[in-house]
Amino acid sequence: MKTRFSHINILISLILILSAQNRLFANDLEVQILKLSKEAIHTVLDESVFELYLEKKWFPSQLNSISSESIVSVNVIGNIKTYSNLSILFLDKNQTPIEKQIQVKITGRMRVYTAKKDLQRGTIIEAEHMNESWISLGSNFEKNWIQLNDLIGSETQNTIKAGRVIHLHNVKKPVLIKKGQPIELHKRSGNLELVIDCVTESDANKGETVLINCANLRKKYLGQIISDTKAVWRKSL
Repeated sequence: MKTRFSHINILISLILILSAQNRLFANDLEVQILKLSKEAIHTVLDESVFELYLEKKWFPSQLNSISSESIVSVNVIGNIKTYSNLSILFLDKNQTPIEKQIQVKITGRMRVYTAKKDLQRGTIIEAEHMNESWISLGSNFEKNWIQLNDLIGSETQNTIKAGRVIHLHNVKKPVLIKKGQPIELHKRSGNLELVIDCVTESDANKGETVLINCANLRKKYLGQIISDTKAVWRKSL
């Protein structure tokens, strides 16, 4: 009887050991997948700007039978958000490449810039106007990512209170030409180039085509902005 109980105890011990090994194997695989997923995400999001923490949301059952060495690559699918999709390419036991989709949950924080003092509408932002800070990731954190170079030299579209985060929708690049600004419209006619004194009907930057009012001729044209004083005729209206 004692021998029988000993055999049962040994069998139970083996089952527990195998179960623990399987859990350890599964945990190692999950850790490796999350590591590769994080590396894939950081090819899109600057690692110096985003501190990310990933956890498994959903993995297909086929991954239960592979080892971490079988993974070929992990790539991002679509936009990066709180629950992000990635594709994982791995080799099965016959060394056949198989691609499956996984989903991970992303938490962490991102670097942002806040106003040192109240910035009035129309302020051209300089480095001394801002403080660096960190905030927790929101649901649309990828869309709220803004580079320092994108902020410096930009113009505030509304008043930003001291301590508030400066978002992309708060700023715009300063325009080259303001609405109503005098401009020379260059219009070629055969071998001649006509230069007409006009004014712009809207704000514009270099390369943009805007409506131009030439009051002396009582005509309006579409012209492409070449510089802060010159536009080239594109269409008569």
